[in-house]
Amino acid sequence: MRNILLLSMLAFLPAVGMNAQNPYNLRMYGEDITMSEGEKPELVIYLDFTQDDFYHLSNFTIVLPEGFSVTKNRRGEFVWTGNVDRQTGMAINNKFFEEGNYFNILTQANELIYTPLDENDLWYIKCNIEADETVTTGTYTVTVKNIAMTSNELVGDTHDAKEYSLPDFTFNIIYTKPAKTYDLTVTDAQMATMYLDYAVSVPETVLGVYYVSSKTGNTLNMAELTEIPANTGVIVMANPGTYTFTETTNSVADVDNNYLKGVNEATAVSELGSTIYTLGRGKNAGLLGFHKYTGSTLAAHKAYMTDETGNVNAFNLAFPDGTTFINRLSIDSKTQEIYDLQGRRVEHPTSGVYIINGVKTVVK
Repeated sequence: MRNILLLSMLAFLPAVGMNAQNPYNLRMYGEDITMSEGEKPELVIYLDFTQDDFYHLSNFTIVLPEGFSVTKNRRGEFVWTGNVDRQTGMAINNKFFEEGNYFNILTQANELIYTPLDENDLWYIKCNIEADETVTTGTYTVTVKNIAMTSNELVGDTHDAKEYSLPDFTFNIIYTKPAKTYDLTVTDAQMATMYLDYAVSVPETVLGVYYVSSKTGNTLNMAELTEIPANTGVIVMANPGTYTFTETTNSVADVDNNYLKGVNEATAVSELGSTIYTLGRGKNAGLLGFHKYTGSTLAAHKAYMTDETGNVNAFNLAFPDGTTFINRLSIDSKTQEIYDLQGRRVEHPTSGVYIINGVKTVVK
């Protein structure tokens, strides 16, 4: 729902018909706003005119983009200011009626009467705006509409009141939100799990990212991802080191059949339900897989899986190429014994499946 600010500026206007003509070139406009996350810049609506007169502003409506709102003071009130009767910085007294995202702002009757102004004056009303956490980098449109003005031209000893409907107009908010990042540390196991509440791209130096697409007995069948959707538990394969995952602005499709879950903050295991399994080697430094977790708290941004029965002690990992358990890493043939699947010694392995120090291994 859009945030709508309706400013009903009551100025004891005489009952006059709407006049389509605008002889004094009355003009309302706004200027583009550039802002970043956490900033609260001024939104200013200007009124310009070309001739001395008595002017009254009766009403206008500001439609803010979804996710943007007028800031409040410490008392929880919205603050609007304007220059009135050639004075600047004068606060406008407001009463607020809030219903969801709809705001009705009423001003005192005598505050927005021009008495008079000339072509060198420029009237404005302004407030500070802010964006909530849902707003992403982009350009957003502010719309101002339903603008009604009255001029009170002095004719002899009386005022000839004429009411004008001014054109609707728009201007932009150019919003920049720094991309979120997360640093994942991969140990000598060459695998780690990760769970983030925002979509990220995969660093080029990462060897592979997988999710669990299905289970066959005690084997977890994995599928590869090129980008990671938000709220998706994954297994990251990489050589030991720290890797920075950066939020992406791409539209990344959700994964519907992922057996991996995750937490964004440290969470007590008792809150997760069922028997949970986490990535590790289990007892006696066995093969890497998902084993029953014996800790009381799961660390932030870690993925896990559950099993309602809890009858399985550990789950093996099966990758898309059919390999069960792999170390996918850069290989140094000088320090390790490497054989192909036909049992031949290999000095310079390329991408493929090999037996390295007795372990079936995928080299990328």
